Amino acid sequence: MKLTTAFVALAALAGIGAEAQAVCSSNAARKEIRSLTPAEWSSTANTLKRMQDYGWFQWFAYVHTANFNIIHNCEIFFPWHRRFLKDFENVGRQFSPTFALPYWDEVRDYANPAGSTVLTTAYTGSNGVGSNRCVQNGLQNGWTMTYPSNHCLRRQYNNGNTINPMYSPEYIQSLLSRSTNMAQLRPAIEFSIHGAMHLALGGDMVQNYSPNDFAFWLHHANIDRLWFVWQMQNPNQNFWSANGVDSAGKAIGLNTALPYYSDPITNMMYPGRNGMCFSYDNFGTVTQKKRSLTEENTQKCRQRPVIALPSLPDLVEGVFDDVNKVLADSESVIKETITNLLPAPMLNKWFPTLADNNTVTYTAADIPEAPVVAEVPEDINTHSGLSAPSLPSESFDIAGEVVDSSYYSSPQIEATDGDEYSASTVEVSTVYTSSVPTAAPTEAPSGSESELGSESESEYSSSEDTAVVPIPSHEAGDSYNANDAEDYSVNYQIFDVSANPDVSGLDGVGPTYLMPNPFPFTRGFIQMHGYSINELKQHYALAKQFVGDMNTAGYQSPYAKGAKNLTGA
Repeated sequence: MKLTTAFVALAALAGIGAEAQAVCSSNAARKEIRSLTPAEWSSTANTLKRMQDYGWFQWFAYVHTANFNIIHNCEIFFPWHRRFLKDFENVGRQFSPTFALPYWDEVRDYANPAGSTVLTTAYTGSNGVGSNRCVQNGLQNGWTMTYPSNHCLRRQYNNGNTINPMYSPEYIQSLLSRSTNMAQLRPAIEFSIHGAMHLALGGDMVQNYSPNDFAFWLHHANIDRLWFVWQMQNPNQNFWSANGVDSAGKAIGLNTALPYYSDPITNMMYPGRNGMCFSYDNFGTVTQKKRSLTEENTQKCRQRPVIALPSLPDLVEGVFDDVNKVLADSESVIKETITNLLPAPMLNKWFPTLADNNTVTYTAADIPEAPVVAEVPEDINTHSGLSAPSLPSESFDIAGEVVDSSYYSSPQIEATDGDEYSASTVEVSTVYTSSVPTAAPTEAPSGSESELGSESESEYSSSEDTAVVPIPSHEAGDSYNANDAEDYSVNYQIFDVSANPDVSGLDGVGPTYLMPNPFPFTRGFIQMHGYSINELKQHYALAKQFVGDMNTAGYQSPYAKGAKNLTGA
């Protein structure tokens, strides 16, 4: 039984343009979890506990598992998960009309993810402990997860009690900037921050029933937010982009019906319309600040200015002393930082939408009308097994949507006790090594604590560095091949200095905190998703090249504190 609404069914009409689509009467306002007031988080936590008690975490874990192989590694990924998130949020609003799904802007924590307050008793809890890797603090402490069998919520960080570095906010911004359609954006995001966070937490998060962990919902709300940020980056080009293929390699478009749901992709594209009744707290307008290729901008990183954004703590040695206190969204901070600091060739190469003289501001008024789409086909997938759990009342009303509770029925299976936990090959990883010299770097030149640090002397003016780095293309039919299998995380180095000998931070002239390499996927995780290892290696090689370029240019990420401590320095 699907979770759907009469409201969404009415919106599944053919040939409706942006202005003709059904506008939501109200939207759930999604906020970064750390910006919630104590009262808001308490209400959210209470709602989630009631959802758990009624069996909804079990239900959503089941739905995700049943559809796992057809919603990953293809362009169904973004629209399907947007609908899935909204279903979860709608259920929460049955229990509390003000419920809105928070998101976790996890790239703020990329250098030291385990240090995030999101992974503490204040929010989602921390690492699992004991032989069963049970999370014993935070939101889900003491919960019995009932799918696929009774067990505690499990986590197993990918580096003992710490988490290896992930993808920086600068790199994610680069992916958004360099992707020109959904077929490019999807693998760029799925092969980077999406998979990295699942592997970082381990336990339930690296299983196909990962929705058991509320961190899944925070994570995917942020993935969806990044998709929306990209849509608004260039609405004429990006907003209605729905090209690519499904899991069978068949071309998709706006009229393609989502697996499991009967909704066409077009209904998922516009937050605030067609049942997608939500908004993100950081969306207002999108301004692209750009600089020219003048001589003074081609040589090196410039003197660090004060970041002109509200509510930001001071920078110490070019970094935020505590990223948990930075409430501004990472994209705004990073755009301000890179456009002021990076030499123009670096902007051209990695951030092409930020690299010319124009200042472009996009608002909702710039969103073009939806292309005409075909009629929606009948429901294409049904599943046996679990039915949707019961609801707390006979009917409910969410932003004008009325659904009779007779549409749902109680679970049809009994959960069984789980077996003793052991880490699967999906989550087993190798502890990183570092090629950073043991001698500590000399002290960097001093500067104002509200500045981004010192001026780098490294040159970056080669003409070949001005070409935009393309997103690797996804070849239809690319999939996991056991003959090509190799766990390239075995040779992971947090700072690959041997490949980048000119890193200016090593002699104390450049950044105080180097940008670390992100931790790659494990073989088991690759096999689980059917990813092409060759395709993944292309994406990962570019991520490492990006890190090398940024460090060589002397760029200091304001979110990089924690990377230095990971080396023991």
